[in-house]
Amino acid sequence: MEKTYSLTAHYDEFQEVKYGGRYSSDILSNGMTLSLGGSLDRHTTRGRGGTLSNGRNKDLGSTSSSGGLPRWSRREICLLSALVFAAGMCVILGSMLALKYISLDAQQDPQCRQDCQRKRSLLRAARFVQSNIDPTIQPCQDFYSFACGGWLRRHGIPEDKLSYGIITAIGEHNEEKMERLLLEPIRRQGVDSAERKVKDFYRSCVNVQEIDKLGSDPMTEVIDSCGGWDMSGAPPKTPGWEREGAPQRPDFNELLYRTQGVYSTAVFFSLTVNVDDKNSSRNAIRIDQEGLTLPDSSLYLGQDEDSVKILAAYKALMERLLSMLGAHNATQKSKEIIHLETRLANVS
Repeated sequence: MEKTYSLTAHYDEFQEVKYGGRYSSDILSNGMTLSLGGSLDRHTTRGRGGTLSNGRNKDLGSTSSSGGLPRWSRREICLLSALVFAAGMCVILGSMLALKYISLDAQQDPQCRQDCQRKRSLLRAARFVQSNIDPTIQPCQDFYSFACGGWLRRHGIPEDKLSYGIITAIGEHNEEKMERLLLEPIRRQGVDSAERKVKDFYRSCVNVQEIDKLGSDPMTEVIDSCGGWDMSGAPPKTPGWEREGAPQRPDFNELLYRTQGVYSTAVFFSLTVNVDDKNSSRNAIRIDQEGLTLPDSSLYLGQDEDSVKILAAYKALMERLLSMLGAHNATQKSKEIIHLETRLANVS
């Protein structure tokens, strides 16, 4: 009885069948000659089949496709199935964990959430304190260096400031936040909207093109409303308070009201509201001395070389500004202003 060959049973012997679409015939490892279907041999059967050299037709099935593409092996199919199964299990487990987290968060009461926020705030404050201290210094010997040494090492005094501290750094950080909020689009467009008023006012201050277009006219109007550089247009003082024959002087109270109340400029004193030093649970009105343009009163006294340079630069800047704002004899007026501020610095 003639021996029958099966491609399924003898897969290793007929491995060449997978790439048989590239050739018209081939010799297998057992010495048999294989003729693939689709050749020009008219004696072969039509369709996807093959004829062995012993005259028997062997059905190749779907081993060789019409395009000659190799079929996936069983091992490759098993590996692909395992990969798809593992990916599916990961997706299912991830979805279960997400649902569990959402359900736990929804079940928390407001008191628990508030406690968690308080804990996070305490941890943030603890990290801030830990980063600012200097643990290498004994607090009983130098408590200031122990408490502030870490912060002092990371922060130096900027070139444009005479002093710098944590309060100044917090103020700069808050100003950056305020700037980002003011530059956001206006949501409440109403006529009486406080948001629209504040953002429009800020944008008018940073609109450089419009400021350059107006020039010094707005400031000149303010100076003229206060009497001008020579005080010739200032409101006169109420009669009855001056001696007979004395030159008429402008009303000091009216000028003080316009500068302090209308234009919010601290001329001789400043009026602020701060926390009461004796009772931190309430605020108190605080009146402090003002009137100096330079940041420190010692700069007017010229006690060192740097103070002399700063005072000379301040005088040159003042002369330039007075000339731009329409003042006559700007050099003389700048000397008078510096002389007045120097007298205030001596009594500050």
